[in-house]
Amino acid sequence: MGHHSYLVVGEYQFLYTRDHYNEELAALFNESDRELVVADVGDGTRDDDWGEREITLGYYTTANALRQRLSVQGFTSCRALADLAEGVTQWRKTYDGQSGLREREARGEQLYQTLARRPREPAELLAAIGEAIGPHRPYTSFATAEKYVQYEDEFTETAADVEDLRWFVEGRSLVRLLVDQAPDHMRVGLDLSGLTGCCVGLDTDQPIAGPTRERQLAALPDNAPLIVLTEGSTDSRVLPEAMHVTHPHLVGFVRFIDYTGTKARGSVGALAIMVNAFIAAGVANRFVAIADNDAGAHEAFAKLKRQKLPPGCRVRHYPDLPLLARYPTVEPASSTVSLTDVNGAAGSLEMYLGEDVLTIDGTLAPVHLKAFIPAVQRHQGGLSEAHKVLVLKAFEKKVKAARSGQRDTGDWSGVHAIIEEIVHAFD
Repeated sequence: MGHHSYLVVGEYQFLYTRDHYNEELAALFNESDRELVVADVGDGTRDDDWGEREITLGYYTTANALRQRLSVQGFTSCRALADLAEGVTQWRKTYDGQSGLREREARGEQLYQTLARRPREPAELLAAIGEAIGPHRPYTSFATAEKYVQYEDEFTETAADVEDLRWFVEGRSLVRLLVDQAPDHMRVGLDLSGLTGCCVGLDTDQPIAGPTRERQLAALPDNAPLIVLTEGSTDSRVLPEAMHVTHPHLVGFVRFIDYTGTKARGSVGALAIMVNAFIAAGVANRFVAIADNDAGAHEAFAKLKRQKLPPGCRVRHYPDLPLLARYPTVEPASSTVSLTDVNGAAGSLEMYLGEDVLTIDGTLAPVHLKAFIPAVQRHQGGLSEAHKVLVLKAFEKKVKAARSGQRDTGDWSGVHAIIEEIVHAFD
């Protein structure tokens, strides 16, 4: 396609950029997504470098990974659909306003401006995108070459409509609309191969996504990492470690508050105060405050959750887990262990680190229910201090094993659910 870069979604290409790459697209990828393949071609008779090698360069990930990166930047499905509706409205106004020009063109007059294409309805366009990115029928399935060309022309028209929308819809909303039509594991990427040949000569040794992302971070709030506020230093240390395993594609896009070297108190009360301080200061960054799923945290966040929060702030708890719906529990003033739903009563971070690390000497470490909190009508609970230490140590070993490349390193469902709660906080 000449000296162009473009976005690849499944079987089709969109959003072409001539002689360069779109920095907004490049910043959606990490350097870990980079793919560079240099293959020797030809018979070796040419003297120029480009005649003897073929370079494939790009940044590739999955549709789900790209969706999540867009979500933590605020480009949710709802926002993208709203932007599309507004964009199509503006597109239609532009098209209708050019009716006189189209009449002149029909009379054979030469025009010196590009006319807008006829806009499609949003639902029709999204369906057409879904068809374009999916598997295409093979040439041999058509009765004639003409019918095959007509079939492929429909996809060309869809890509042209998406191109026209660039005038009316914010770039990342447009990307979100494209990847929302794709299955989770569909391959998506920024193809830069067309920029590596003669006359363009993109330096294939230089990183692109990383530096572009760094430049983008200078702009707030949409381009900044999502800030996550937690109850204390343990949460802010453990959750990023877990994210490297469960959601590595979000590294650099989500930033947890770092309590290291500070005297900040770690408690849900202090977290609520911090949220109000962020709101009062008018912090531009989008941020999520996430607390334990226990009685104390629900009590402390009750007033905060009744407030009208600014658009860039969300207040959440760790989500309910099936494991905690029937969990070994010791009632107050009792030594008897019973299976109890401790979601909302004892859902501290340790309870999300995996059934494997919660299992000590062959059985799940029990929750101990303590004080009754009238405001939420439930007991506060948690593991014993000794069991918390053992669980955290076991989890640290599990993280090291996973990051060293070992497979089947245990149960990650709890921390995965926490990161998903953060990712979708603005949906």
